[in-house]
Amino acid sequence: MHEQTLPSRHGLLANAIGLWDSIIVALASSAPTASIALTLAAIVGASHYGGPIAILICTLPMLGIALAYRRLNLWRVDCGGSYAWAGLAISPYVGFMVGWIMLLGYFLGSVSDVLPVGPYVLQIAAPALVNAPVAAAISASVALFIITTVAYVGIQITARFQWFFAAIEYAITGALAIVTLAAVLSGRRGTVPFSWHWLSWSGLGGVSGLSAGILVAVYMFSGWDTAIYINEETRDARSATGRAAIISVLLLAALYTFLTFAYQGGVSNARLQANGGNALAYIVHAVAGPPWDTVMVFAVLLSVVATTQAAIVAGSRIMFAMSGDATLPPALGKPQPRFHTPGRATLVFAGVTLVVLWFYLLGSSSISTTFSTVVNSVGLLFAAFYAMTGIAVAVYYRKLARERPSGLLTLLAIPLASSAFLVWVIVSSVPNQGGWGGPTLHAVYVMLGIGVVLMMWARFGARSPFFSRPVEAYEPDQIAPGPASSSDASITRLTKA
Repeated sequence: MHEQTLPSRHGLLANAIGLWDSIIVALASSAPTASIALTLAAIVGASHYGGPIAILICTLPMLGIALAYRRLNLWRVDCGGSYAWAGLAISPYVGFMVGWIMLLGYFLGSVSDVLPVGPYVLQIAAPALVNAPVAAAISASVALFIITTVAYVGIQITARFQWFFAAIEYAITGALAIVTLAAVLSGRRGTVPFSWHWLSWSGLGGVSGLSAGILVAVYMFSGWDTAIYINEETRDARSATGRAAIISVLLLAALYTFLTFAYQGGVSNARLQANGGNALAYIVHAVAGPPWDTVMVFAVLLSVVATTQAAIVAGSRIMFAMSGDATLPPALGKPQPRFHTPGRATLVFAGVTLVVLWFYLLGSSSISTTFSTVVNSVGLLFAAFYAMTGIAVAVYYRKLARERPSGLLTLLAIPLASSAFLVWVIVSSVPNQGGWGGPTLHAVYVMLGIGVVLMMWARFGARSPFFSRPVEAYEPDQIAPGPASSSDASITRLTKA
């Protein structure tokens, strides 16, 4: 008999947050302000001043994958997301590896997110210590402790925390973007005056410029799927969570397009490339001067702290779902009895992040170099499990897709085309990572190898029931038992394949 699709599947606090709470957490995970600060120089260098076009084009496959998330969430509300869906629709072995890649992506993302916290805090509070590793490590550790405590207590307070940070961050970033854009459009000295050539094919740099810009844009978008991992805690979980994913992609597209367009001409390309590690603060300093550059540093800091917390929220729930299936240590799959959060998983995820943070900041240069090499794979990992989600929806709904032309389009053509696009992104990124035999891909091979070892342990050592579950497929002629709203009834039909 098919297990009922209920929001409280893993014992988390059901109906704790609403649609827009879910969206704000997803936006924080992608971190628009911090992402622009880190990638503006890269996308201008890749696509000249046509980066907004590359972002809009990248929105299409991201939206296709978001639609796949929505469809799969209507089938099964599970905080493990693609891990659970791929495991039940394709193969439990595929599902485990998808879950492992998701966990790696969010863990490496959380470490890379928290690393700048220390320097940003010191840049505002104690500029003389900005290059002191111990001071940076302590500052980042205090921030990590606070946001982990908030995440441990519950998703409701986490959402309030994110709303507070987002209101300040977006107000600062948006206002200074308007000031910078006004300077660009008026041709102020030191800026790059706007030209319609920016938006032309030659201005974009042709095929090479477009493809390079899209590679950067994929990295910018990554993280919007966090809305899915808090689905069991969201009101109207089946439908609201899917809408949150779609709305998040659309809002990110608007934010990234506007912010890139507004800030990219604030200084010359040469000056931008020379200060790419702190692009927004440098541009604001050139356009508006002090103290607004410090205000922008503060906005970037808020964005970095918010995205670190969102990564912990997402990663801990993926770990929690896998542990609940005994594909990872089962002790991590038990909810915190008072707050109904993935308490142990949250502490472990944040604790390992803290350890790696200290090793990176206080370790030898070889340790820092090795970790930087590993972190370079984050974009590849996100693209990989996004692509597998598109494949999973096509596999699960293949029978429905054959029934009518609209099904062929929405359940096969769009998700598979979006997945193919992301595979192209992965392959196109490899040369920039040193090739298939380069250090970044070697790190990926090692991480995947560790995943295979853990999968064998879960299958044969822990004897996880996850690997004995029968594969499922949507069956148009059979409706699963159990409560469902009329809008969901047509989507919860299934059979054992």
